[in-house]
Amino acid sequence: MPSTLNTLRPAPRRATTPVHVGSAQEREHGPGTLTAAGLTVILVGVFLPMIDFFIVNVALPTIDRDLRASQPLLELVVSGYATAYALLLVLGGRLGDSAGRKRLFLAGMAAFTLTSLACGLAPTATFLVVGRVAQGASAAMMVPQVLATIQAATTGERRTRALARYGAAGGLAALVATGKTWTPRLTQMQWRLLGIWALIAIAISWALKVFVLGN
Repeated sequence: MPSTLNTLRPAPRRATTPVHVGSAQEREHGPGTLTAAGLTVILVGVFLPMIDFFIVNVALPTIDRDLRASQPLLELVVSGYATAYALLLVLGGRLGDSAGRKRLFLAGMAAFTLTSLACGLAPTATFLVVGRVAQGASAAMMVPQVLATIQAATTGERRTRALARYGAAGGLAALVATGKTWTPRLTQMQWRLLGIWALIAIAISWALKVFVLGN
């Protein structure tokens, strides 16, 4: 009869998994949560394309005077941007889901910067129309990632506040571009200065995006 000492075997040791405590930011907001600073940064990606659309509408008289553009070309300056943006908006969202929202957002911002520079340096009205179409396409890469990031990285009351700020960004862009204090000055300005203003704003937002989104 075998001894009971031979049948008793030590219980197998269970592997222990280390517990991840996380940073203070993760403990406060949860992992992968969009913070207030991150929300402010990505909302610039909504504000800039919207204000660019409205400001160009206001600046059409000076564009006509400087480039001697025909009426059809002036209409294409506006409609080319809007059409490219509308046609590629869904595609931009799908590419963000497959290739990564952050990657598409930064790529769209880089493209928007280059196309803004091209529009500001446009020698002819036809060149400006082509630049505006490319600008609308780059905006379609950038804007869908903002709403997708809000939906994926916020919940409950935080999502409600983020969506409210998302809508307010578009309304503020329209208000700034078409305000009574700004419009009379804009019609007397050199319209190419708008491209310089846009590049300064984009450069600042680009630096913030790389810093905040990179962390």
